[in-house]
Amino acid sequence: MHSSRLGLSLLSSLLILAGAHAASGTPLDHVSGSVGYHERIALPGDATLTVELLDISKVGAKTERLARLSLPSGGRQLPLAFELPYYQADIQPNHRYGVRAMLTSSGGELLFTTAQHAAVLTRGSGKQVQLELQQVQAKSDTALENTYWKLVAIGDRLAQVQPNEREAYVLLLDGRVSGSSGCNKLMGGYTLRAPNELHVGPLNSTRVACLPGMMDQEASLIAVFARATRYRISGDRLDLMEGDKVLAHFEARYFK
Repeated sequence: MHSSRLGLSLLSSLLILAGAHAASGTPLDHVSGSVGYHERIALPGDATLTVELLDISKVGAKTERLARLSLPSGGRQLPLAFELPYYQADIQPNHRYGVRAMLTSSGGELLFTTAQHAAVLTRGSGKQVQLELQQVQAKSDTALENTYWKLVAIGDRLAQVQPNEREAYVLLLDGRVSGSSGCNKLMGGYTLRAPNELHVGPLNSTRVACLPGMMDQEASLIAVFARATRYRISGDRLDLMEGDKVLAHFEARYFK
């Protein structure tokens, strides 16, 4: 165990806990243990281990968190050991308590988590636990074709919606494009010549008069389709790109 890193994280937890009982000098105790997982996957160097002590006495009710410890992995691999401090005065013999843990990336993405709470402290449970984490499955990417893609932004300009008109969107299916600029309907063709390569157009449109801002958006959107050479999908997000430059950003919408 890297005591210096644990000490810093432990101090953070003590400062959080001190708000409840500092004045009374209530003694501290701790739950200790380690976390691991079965997958043969290296833990990212910037991952953070979070461990929480919860009061899980009330079935169906929101659990009460009594203590929380965040411990940067600092490049260490599993198993990771921890010591989670808590105030003895918070523990009631007739209550049930559990510990849960999770591993998150530096961006806050949940990587691994416990599937259930590990019982501790009361009803025959002790102060030491070995926690088994399960990998959180990443959400699969939405398909490019046969998906309603709502326009979110062109460059750094957010999409506009004209009153009583449909939002700007695009739908690609069987080589045909249909959509709207937020005012006029768009239609045409597209080709997929290689993985992640997309060419749209030429496009035709209806010729309804629009508000000035919507006309600007329509011209910009048609220009995006003309310039785009590739696309990138991440989850429910679609980026139309020219080389490595993102021209426009869309999000998938689902209708029930």
